[in-house]
Amino acid sequence: IFHRSKLRSEQPGVQGAMSTREFENFRLYDCVWFDVRWGVSATIGFQPIQFLIFRFIYLHYRRTIVQSNLRAVCFLIMIAFSQLACQADTGRVFQVRLNANVAKEAIAGRVIVFLIADQSKVPKRSSPVDGPFWDDPQPLFATDAKLTANAFVTLDDKSDCFPVQPSQLAPGKYRAQARLDQSRANSSWRREAGNLWSDEVAFEVGSSGKPQIIELTLTHVVAPQSVKQVDGVEWFEVQSKLLSQFRGHDVMLRAGVVLPQSIDPTLKYPAIYEIPGFGDDHRSAGGNRRRGNENSDAAKLAKSSFRIVLDPEGPNGHSLFADSASNGPCGQALTQELIPALEVKFPLLPVSTARLLRGHSSGGWSTLWLATRYPEVFGAAWSSAPDPVDFRRFQKVDIYGQPNFYCDAKGSDLPSLRRGDVVEMTIRQESQGEDVLGPDNTSAQQWDSWFATFGPRNAKGNPAALFDPVTGKIDLTVAEYYQRYDIGNLLRKNPTVLAPLFRNNIRLVVGTEDSFYLNEAVALLDAELTKQGRLAADRGYVKLIPGDHGSIFASENIRAFPREMLEHLRSSGHLK
Repeated sequence: IFHRSKLRSEQPGVQGAMSTREFENFRLYDCVWFDVRWGVSATIGFQPIQFLIFRFIYLHYRRTIVQSNLRAVCFLIMIAFSQLACQADTGRVFQVRLNANVAKEAIAGRVIVFLIADQSKVPKRSSPVDGPFWDDPQPLFATDAKLTANAFVTLDDKSDCFPVQPSQLAPGKYRAQARLDQSRANSSWRREAGNLWSDEVAFEVGSSGKPQIIELTLTHVVAPQSVKQVDGVEWFEVQSKLLSQFRGHDVMLRAGVVLPQSIDPTLKYPAIYEIPGFGDDHRSAGGNRRRGNENSDAAKLAKSSFRIVLDPEGPNGHSLFADSASNGPCGQALTQELIPALEVKFPLLPVSTARLLRGHSSGGWSTLWLATRYPEVFGAAWSSAPDPVDFRRFQKVDIYGQPNFYCDAKGSDLPSLRRGDVVEMTIRQESQGEDVLGPDNTSAQQWDSWFATFGPRNAKGNPAALFDPVTGKIDLTVAEYYQRYDIGNLLRKNPTVLAPLFRNNIRLVVGTEDSFYLNEAVALLDAELTKQGRLAADRGYVKLIPGDHGSIFASENIRAFPREMLEHLRSSGHLK
């Protein structure tokens, strides 16, 4: 209809119009142009450059064309564009379908497609859906969607992508897997009941540029989590009124309680509160019973104390047991609700000197925070490789003095993970991968968990980003907010309060080659403590020893922790 009305405005007989023969030829050409234009556009995936070229030919040379051999010209044009169509990448899409057998009603959530390239360093036994992989970041594509039974959502170049779009995948073989996250309660999607995932699908990206549709069907459902019954371990939980009120729904505080060997019901015992690192929870108590030489310090400690493994998980990942704008009063909930409830349930000594803290990595930071924040609750702490303890070295970044979190002054990307001298992953890679998993800082992974603990909320109520996820530019207003959780900064501001706690109550060990560069912040903290002055009688210490994030567990310093705990308990009068 459009073309006919257009042609009527150019009918013969009007001044400046074409001749009758020209008009008839033009009318025929215009119809051919209409068919060819949309046919070619559809064939090549509406490539804009080809479309503009074709339109240029039409607008500027139509009179010449109609006066020539029309059929020959159109034939040549179609040949040229058919060759362009063969060369153009017509797109690669992933279709994620919801199996009707696993969900009868519509499900809304974050749909994510994970890939593993066959030539990657990711172990062959790894499933794509368990990404992202720190040692070798792999492609991710995601979008928010609401799926109904047997319906599908398409993920393509318009979806959130890392590090490349589907059409930009390098030639090679891949394994793909999809999942749908419909709840935000934990750093691990496998611990969130109702989440869905698909089987793996293998596909190959060739060099031909032909279109691909990779179909993935969500057929598996995460079942409600349960804990295994383990001899000598009791599972404990109590509702937190503080956190339930803050979050608007029931929140449970959980712990795995490892009983002393050969417990004497007439005695009360000290407790070692163990805080897992990022990604772990209280259930590790069931798989890490202390065994070995009965005469070892570890065995003696196991016989004479409770080991209580806490659950640090929440909707933003590891809470670090700090009260925060996004997570709520986690520290208060631990000290005012969980510990009192545990001391009612179990024969525990209700005094600070009988409550010890132990943690590694995120758990290591938690122990330092709790030991300095609640010295009336906890009498001593043993920390190893803690998360950044001085934000002048947040891994490799001075958040107060550098303009960008992703790169240094020379523009080189800053590392986040190393193995020896080899950089495995940059901060940019880790952060942007998280942003695909959960946009607006909702992934519950490492960086987003730090945003939730150390920073304010943004306008949408989510954790505010310390830096721009695309450019890496640091938000100085958010950085200023971080000062209240910067242990090094608090030590500089309150040396008379915190320095004695470090000298007497805190033992800290980190490897000088820490995999996440956490040694650099510890070095700044150690320098400040030296500046404040140390005494020969100090029981606390900070030690930087050879090793990385994991290898320090084999060191004599870490293996001495049980002996030091026994000595503390004896000197406090809790053990003979």
